[in-house]
Amino acid sequence: MMARSVSGPILLLVSLTAILVVTPSPLPSPAWAASTPANTPPEVLAHFTPEDIARGRAYTGGRYWLFAGGTALRLLVLVILAVTPASAALRTLAVRLAPAQPAAAVAIYIAMLVLAFELLTLPLGYYAGFVREHAFGLSTQTRAAWFLDRAKAALIVLLLAVPLGSLLALLWRRYPSHWVLPAWALAGIATVLLVAVAPVVIDPLFHTIQPLRDADLRQRLIALAGRAGIPVDQVYEMDASRRTKKGNAYFTGLGRTKRIVLYDTLITGSGPDEVELVLAHEIGHWKLAHIWKGIGLSLLGMGVALWCGARVLEWAARRGAAYLTGPADIAGLPLLLLVLFVVNLVSLPLQTGISRRFEREADRASLELTGNAAAFIRAEVQLARSNLADLVPPRAVVWLLYTHPPVAERIRMAETFAAGK
Repeated sequence: MMARSVSGPILLLVSLTAILVVTPSPLPSPAWAASTPANTPPEVLAHFTPEDIARGRAYTGGRYWLFAGGTALRLLVLVILAVTPASAALRTLAVRLAPAQPAAAVAIYIAMLVLAFELLTLPLGYYAGFVREHAFGLSTQTRAAWFLDRAKAALIVLLLAVPLGSLLALLWRRYPSHWVLPAWALAGIATVLLVAVAPVVIDPLFHTIQPLRDADLRQRLIALAGRAGIPVDQVYEMDASRRTKKGNAYFTGLGRTKRIVLYDTLITGSGPDEVELVLAHEIGHWKLAHIWKGIGLSLLGMGVALWCGARVLEWAARRGAAYLTGPADIAGLPLLLLVLFVVNLVSLPLQTGISRRFEREADRASLELTGNAAAFIRAEVQLARSNLADLVPPRAVVWLLYTHPPVAERIRMAETFAAGK
């Protein structure tokens, strides 16, 4: 029951931070989070084997270090671009390639930045997304398919980055002292549009998404939505098995593009009661307007980050730092992205805390809708095993990085719900 998060990193991707793909994604707990009988929650001991605990720790521990390494790499690249002549040199090269066309020079500069980041992060991404997933028996994807997906993602970022970055450069030139508000409005419009079109434009580029083929299960799930007062006339399934053995489901879209999507791995690996529980969780997100709340909170955070970035750019232009020729120099883009990146990292515990609250609310809503705590627990156990979840994460890591409550907490909540019936 892992809904697609709409706050923090995902929405920052839509905004200016998306230009260089520098926003980190929260990952589970580290390898040093060793469990013992004394600190292992009873819910874990009751539903999982020592092998489950060990495999989950080994997998997520490595992912933690990959998260740290990826974050450090992106930070290092941004620092180098921001404080050395590198960004200015790229800007000069772009101007030489389009000397009489300032707009084209800006587009070329942004495209070079995107491609540079893609090339620099590709080796680590390949190890994390292909080599390691195969090593743990989770990936079903061929090497060629993985690189194709990576190329598609890079192209999408490029198509977003060039127009958004060009509009930002225009705002810098037109309103050198007052660009933050229109840039914030631009980020808001881009966010809403991308969230709305992603299910019908972007997702199909990576997956085949079609109406749920099991007619009996489809009718059961539509009836469940009807009991919740949600106008759902279709539930979708995704061919996730072409890429992974992990199970998942998510709620996405806005208005007419809103949809609930189930992984085919979830459908084949779970019984109807468990699938119904997962759908009830997604319906909870729908009823509680978590996407709109996430958009609003993320835009609030983006406004703060842009304000901080503007202050730093003003300081750099005034002091002649970062090799800038003035406040409207496009070579200052890495410095702005560095500020956004740092603000995002500092606010990460707040982002994940809000996300965990949303997930708890959706969990509670799913139990109230179905009344089936036993199926809830079975679904949690199945998803934890298929995704190699960390079953005994340290509190500090949960506070910092977890977008969902730990497995033991969710099982405990279901048991408490059942006891109170």
